[in-house]
Order: sequence, then C-alpha cells, then structure tokens
Amino acid sequence: MAPHEQHAVEIIRERKWSVRVTAYGSSLTLPFEAEEYARSYADGQAFRLGVQVVELRRCA
Repeated sequence: MAPHEQHAVEIIRERKWSVRVTAYGSSLTLPFEAEEYARSYADGQAFRLGVQVVELRRCA
C-alpha cells in the first residue's frame, strides 16, 4: 500500500463547513464558519499530504 493511500482530506458541508484530515491512521475534523477558510485549509493539507480534496455534502 502506498503511503498516500492512508491519507485523505474531505470538506464536509452541513450547516457549517468542516474539514476532515486523515493522516497516518488518525483523523481530525475542524469546523469553519466561512467556506473560503475551509477550502484554503483543505487545499493546504491536501498539498502537504499529496492527495486531492474530496467534497462531501450531508443532507438533513
């Protein structure tokens, strides 16, 4: 398994924006009020980990 297969960056859109970063077997989810900040953070983490950002939309 290649190292990048263990990594993921996801933007989760519910009522607020969240970014979930999974790296080396650990996940961290951070909430954001503004979409621009969430996307900027996700892009930076994806670049660091060598993956693409995946966008998830959850419906109520």
